[in-house]
Amino acid sequence: MNKSIVLQNYSKKKILSILLIIGLISLGLKLYTTDFSMPPPEDTYGYVLRGFSHINGDFSEPERKTLGWSLIIFPFLQIIDSDKLIDFINVARFLSLSISIFSIYPMYLLGRKFFDEKYSLVCAALFAFIPQLNYISTQGLSEPVYILFLILAINFVLSKDKRLTYFAFLISGILWLLRWPGIIVFAIITILYFINNKKISRNLLKYALCCMIFLL
Repeated sequence: MNKSIVLQNYSKKKILSILLIIGLISLGLKLYTTDFSMPPPEDTYGYVLRGFSHINGDFSEPERKTLGWSLIIFPFLQIIDSDKLIDFINVARFLSLSISIFSIYPMYLLGRKFFDEKYSLVCAALFAFIPQLNYISTQGLSEPVYILFLILAINFVLSKDKRLTYFAFLISGILWLLRWPGIIVFAIITILYFINNKKISRNLLKYALCCMIFLL
């Protein structure tokens, strides 16, 4: 019994070590391929400028973009004492980079919903090294946090702990704030909810509560 526990703990430590190595390599690749002295996409400037507006107390909704990402970055903008816009831009870029690296572990956990440890590590590695994701993660855009919340929402709705379902719908609501297509995530989470909960009649009341949480 004790030997089994020791082997299980060793296996967990080994997996965490591999995930750490994957994360460090991914971080190195992202930093190596990114020139932080060069300007990022125009959208990044928009998020940062809206962050400045939040600092000044303006939380009005823009016409074509949601508030989500700018609400996340504006507290970090207050940490920097600089008169150069590029420094604040890089705060957003480092934040999106950090979120992308952190997302590797939830991606592994999502893989474990369907595969064994080995293939789940492959999923995490593919996620960590996809060139398009590596590029997006260093541009200070909303995609990295959107992807993280999407992974978490799917993890929660597929969890054996049914209480986590509420968090899945809460995160779906946050995704809607981050990007308008987040409403599609709500539909996907709803489908997964009913697939994962076969007794529909008993779960309709719970689903109604989940919808209320989403709308909050």
